[in-house]
Amino acid sequence: MSFREKSAWITLATVLLCFGIYFGSIVLGAVSPRGADTGRLLLVCVGGLVVLQCLLHAVAAATGDPKGPRDEREQLIQHRSHSVGYYVLMVSVLALAIPGHMGHGAIDLMNFALLALVVAALAVSVSQIVMFRRGR
Repeated sequence: MSFREKSAWITLATVLLCFGIYFGSIVLGAVSPRGADTGRLLLVCVGGLVVLQCLLHAVAAATGDPKGPRDEREQLIQHRSHSVGYYVLMVSVLALAIPGHMGHGAIDLMNFALLALVVAALAVSVSQIVMFRRGR
């Protein structure tokens, strides 16, 4: 498994873990979506994401093949996966009009926008993994 494929797996796992905790806490009612606890939880989750990404990428770089220059295949995979993420993000941003017209407040809309970013990041990671596995 190449470093870039490991990187896609690391991104997928850490984003799912950290933002799964954040959005799961809101959905399950552990924190109020409009309280100060939510802001602290968001900071902890983003900080945890940064630390986990740094540590796991350092481990992946130390234990695998060295990260060399991208070949043509890896460049195509990167471009295609970012195109998928772009379209997912654009559809998600356009869909923000729905809760906006339903009367949700600004904090709810910001959480929906954050969810759109998370889903787009997951789409990029999943599409990279699929393309690496298929060999395209």
